[in-house]
Amino acid sequence: MAPLVFARLTLCLALSLLPGIALATDEPAPDNASVLSGQDSPPPQAALSGKSIAVSDIGLESERSKRLLLDVLETIKPDGTMESIVLDLPGLRQQIESFREHSSDLQARTASVSDLDRLTNDWEPSLERLDGHQDNLDRRVRRIDQAITKIRSVRSRWVSTRSSAESQEVSEEVILQIDEVDVAVQGALGIANTQQAAGVRLQSNVASLGQLVESDIERIAATRKVLVSRVFRTDSDPIWSGRFWSVLGSDQLGRNFTTLRQEFSEASEKLIERQRGKIALYLAVTIALILAMFSLRRRAVQRLSSQPDTEAIVAMLGRPISLGLLLSFVFALTLFAGSIRTLEYAMSAISVIPAVLILRKILAPSLHPALSITLVVFFLENARLIFFRFPVFSRTLFLIELLVLIIYSVNWLWQSRQNAGFEPGASETIFKTLEYGVKIILVASTFALLANITGYGSLSGLLGRALAFGVYGSAVLYGTCRVLEGVAAIAMSAPPLNQLGMVRQNRALLQRRVSLIISFGAIALWARAVLVRLELWPNIRDGSFALLSIEVPLPEIQLTLGDVLASFLVFYGAVLLSRFIQFVLSEDIYPRLSVGTGRSSAISTLLHYIILILGFTFAAIALGFDATRFTLLAGAFGVGIGFGLQSIVNNFISGVILLTEQPVQVGDTIEMGEIFGEVQRIGIRSSTVRSFQGAEIIVPNADLISEQVTNWTLSDRKRRVEISLGVAYGTDPTRVVELLSRVAAEDEEILSDPEPYAIFCGFGDSSLKFELRAWTDQFDSFLRVKSALSTNLVRALRDAQIEIPFPQRDVHLRDPGPRGIAGGPATPE
Repeated sequence: MAPLVFARLTLCLALSLLPGIALATDEPAPDNASVLSGQDSPPPQAALSGKSIAVSDIGLESERSKRLLLDVLETIKPDGTMESIVLDLPGLRQQIESFREHSSDLQARTASVSDLDRLTNDWEPSLERLDGHQDNLDRRVRRIDQAITKIRSVRSRWVSTRSSAESQEVSEEVILQIDEVDVAVQGALGIANTQQAAGVRLQSNVASLGQLVESDIERIAATRKVLVSRVFRTDSDPIWSGRFWSVLGSDQLGRNFTTLRQEFSEASEKLIERQRGKIALYLAVTIALILAMFSLRRRAVQRLSSQPDTEAIVAMLGRPISLGLLLSFVFALTLFAGSIRTLEYAMSAISVIPAVLILRKILAPSLHPALSITLVVFFLENARLIFFRFPVFSRTLFLIELLVLIIYSVNWLWQSRQNAGFEPGASETIFKTLEYGVKIILVASTFALLANITGYGSLSGLLGRALAFGVYGSAVLYGTCRVLEGVAAIAMSAPPLNQLGMVRQNRALLQRRVSLIISFGAIALWARAVLVRLELWPNIRDGSFALLSIEVPLPEIQLTLGDVLASFLVFYGAVLLSRFIQFVLSEDIYPRLSVGTGRSSAISTLLHYIILILGFTFAAIALGFDATRFTLLAGAFGVGIGFGLQSIVNNFISGVILLTEQPVQVGDTIEMGEIFGEVQRIGIRSSTVRSFQGAEIIVPNADLISEQVTNWTLSDRKRRVEISLGVAYGTDPTRVVELLSRVAAEDEEILSDPEPYAIFCGFGDSSLKFELRAWTDQFDSFLRVKSALSTNLVRALRDAQIEIPFPQRDVHLRDPGPRGIAGGPATPE
């Protein structure tokens, strides 16, 4: 019905446009894009405003309004979205109701936790379809709402125009033209309202089906919670009970096998249908990764063989198919994030077997039996879960699995005490970790075995699932960690990363950091997965949320432990970010740009302060402080600083001035009073100057700003060498000047620009005085340069037979005369 009305209105509006088009022969009609974009005058915004139209513009604006209505209706014309949903809802409703009955029947019987988990996973396709329908309807209804808003704006303007025209007593023809636009507006509004009502009605129907699914999922969760609470009750026959073995003589086995085969076939078809696109993408990525590993093995083995500590990486590259599968497992974790429990069997197969094959290449041979046990446990556990409908088979396989773990644990611990199986050079950390793990496995498997034998099936299954995953999950994650570490090492040794200075100079450090991050993530994933299988994760998660929601008892401030933790993490993240930025700048950016030590230190320090201030601000926001209160607190804090911490603030501001104006930089040699040395650090309150005698002097930043400071290396590190000497009277001064200048010019550590020169200073008591002046850029070794140049001068003067005289003194002896005469020495008594 709606498409028919839409077509009629469109035809009506098109016919009404014909007179306007026929009259406008001199001016082409604007296209839809120009009308909507406002390129013509007046702009289309005028058509959407509530202002009335002048009588002289009614003809032109009426045609523009009709075209605008056509454009609006074009945006909401039926696109098949609602029609396809209407056709899909009946079948989807029937499917949901049928599955709800199946779910109710299964919950009424004694279902296991695994059965309930499968029920929850089986609801995923229906939820995905409902979510998709709801998203499409939301977009459709929003588009219709926007169209209705535009149509109502046009209507409001023309209603105002009609009122204005009636007050001006215009002709009936003008009123009829206004009414013609109003008819078009009413028709367009009717179409939009009809489609809006249909969309809202469909939204309600889809939401009602979603509520049915959500209610059943909540009921499954409640049933599951009850089952978990009964884990310490007997729920199966003891193994010695005849009733347990009686099923072998009945025809129930055949029915169960048929049911299992049908369910497996249906589940596989549903999985392939639901995840068809993701499965195709995963297969493509897996094939690409395997081919990449073959290519990498050919290219990287020769290059890595010459580098230290790469034996494990080279060994792993010998298993390119296993490497590709294990890396594809990492990709599958993100690709199938919402279907991990459904794909547990398949994902286990593509991860456990490749991980064991890779670990056999890099671990000591004494650990290979542990890898073999991992494979045995993996196959027994998966076989037990596949034959869950055969209690005798499933339980027998489970007992065999537990007995294998117990026997291996006892044997391993006995060999460990006998110091057997430990090879020289093997990792002691791995053996210690394995020893603790084996002890836990022995205790848990023994307890699970006794629980299963005595009839505590739920408790035994709970421990068994967690124990089996703990065994082969640890192998998978350890192998994945080693592979990712190898990938990181290869990436750091290949372009473009190996061209970065921070990678070349700190490769070992970066590899340790990457290994630490990967190991931490793997341990967190492993621990969470084990806790999930022990049914402890929900309680731990809820308990953590409850703990973080506890309010800190502070007056008039609503603050929780979660806010405090978030604030700490934000500030700590700012500190780590600052360190990382300074690391990148110092190791890679500054050397490429040839930035001096002082300027680089100033930039790094300023960035450090800025990031810390931003981190503190965001940390305060994470605490939940109101901006107004924060401003008042900052003001009060500033007043307190002004009165009580004047000296500290003065030094802090002086430090900022030093870093920005840079009259003194890190690495400069300064002289201030009795202080003479090199600036080692410019801090937030004080700076450190290291004297040439080795003492470190702490100087307040304010003193460096307010007092007179001699900076010997502000603009450059040149230093003038001045050597004074004297030669004997009678030597040609011109010859001496030339000799001194030549010796200085021949010295490699003396700069040619400025050119060294010597001057005749004057006449001394015993010699003619000369002074040699030369420049050197070896500021740190200035005294050594001066000493070497002085030695060369002495040698050159000696070779030229120019004498450096001793001080000459004329001694005049006077006869004292007879004894006792005045002026002579007194006669001794």
